[in-house]
Amino acid sequence: MRSPLSQQPAEKIRDLPRTFLRARLAEYFHAPAPAEIVTEDYSLWRCIETGLEFCAPPVPGNPAFYEWVSGFDGYYQGERWEYGAVGAELKDHAGPGFKILDVGCGPGDFFKVLDFLPPGQKYALDLNEPAIRICRERGYPAFCGTMTTATAAGFVAPGGFSVVTSFHCLEHVADPVGFCRELLCAVAPGGKLYLSTPCSPMSFESDWFDVQNHPPHHMTRWNPAAYRQLAKILGVTMRPLAPPASPFRQALQKLCLQLHGPNVFVPREVLLKDLLRHGPRFLAHWWRLAARARRHELRGADLILVEFTVPAGPAAQT
Repeated sequence: MRSPLSQQPAEKIRDLPRTFLRARLAEYFHAPAPAEIVTEDYSLWRCIETGLEFCAPPVPGNPAFYEWVSGFDGYYQGERWEYGAVGAELKDHAGPGFKILDVGCGPGDFFKVLDFLPPGQKYALDLNEPAIRICRERGYPAFCGTMTTATAAGFVAPGGFSVVTSFHCLEHVADPVGFCRELLCAVAPGGKLYLSTPCSPMSFESDWFDVQNHPPHHMTRWNPAAYRQLAKILGVTMRPLAPPASPFRQALQKLCLQLHGPNVFVPREVLLKDLLRHGPRFLAHWWRLAARARRHELRGADLILVEFTVPAGPAAQT
C-alpha cells in the first residue's frame, strides 16, 4: 500500500468494517444508519514519511451517504475561523483586477466576509445545485460542477484567479494531489491557494473515534508535515496557519463526549454539574491537553489552514 504523498510502503493502522462505520454514524447522528450509505469495508493506513493517514479503498461517500448526513441540522457550518483569517489576509491586497474562486463554496458563506470585494469578483463552484442557485441569487458568478467541467465550460480559465480557496474539501477527495493540481492551474503566477482541513489526530480523538473524520466521509487525515510534502510535490511554498487552541475547552469537550456522547447539546447548568461531579477527570484531561499544546507544532489546534503561493514565473505544476 502506498501513500498519496510517498513511494514508501505505508503502515496499516486498523480495519474499518462497514458494520462498524454504520454503527458509529448511527451513534453520532442519533438515527439508524441505512445499509446503503456505507457499502465498503475500509482500512486505515499511515504514511511513514509524513504521518498522513489515508483509507483504502479510496472510495468517497456515495450520494446516499451525503444525502443522509446533510439532512441533519448542523452538518453545514455557516461560519468558520478560516473565513475571517483568509479575509484578513486578502483585505489589503485586493485591487480592481482581483478575482477569487471558492471551490466547494456551498451557499457562499465565505464570501460574506469579503465585503471589500464586489459580488462580480467572487466566483463560486460547487456540486450542489441548490447551493449554486443561492450564490447566483446573491450576485456571484457561479457554476455547478467540478473543476474539470468548469474549465471545459470556460467558467474557469487557466491562471485566471488571484486566489483560489477550498475549505474542508481536500480530505473528501480520493486523489488529493490531483485535486490540488487542478486548483493550482486556476491560480495566476504569484497567486495564492488556501486550503483547510482538520489537523489530525484532533485533541479528542485519543479517547473517541470520530466517524466524521474517517471514511466514507474523509479519505485523508492531514497534519503540517503532510502539507509540507504536498507543497514540495506541487512546487509551491507553504505557510501554515491555525486558530488559537484552548486546552480548557478541549478538556471540557472530552468530558462531554465521555458523559453524554457525540453531537449532543449540553446546557451550561449541566456542564457545571459535570465539572463538580467529575472534577478530577476534567483536570486530568486539561493537564494532558496543555502538555499536548506545548509540544504540538500548531500549539494544539484541531484545524489547519495552509497558504500555498504559486511561483511568480510559470507554475511548476502546469
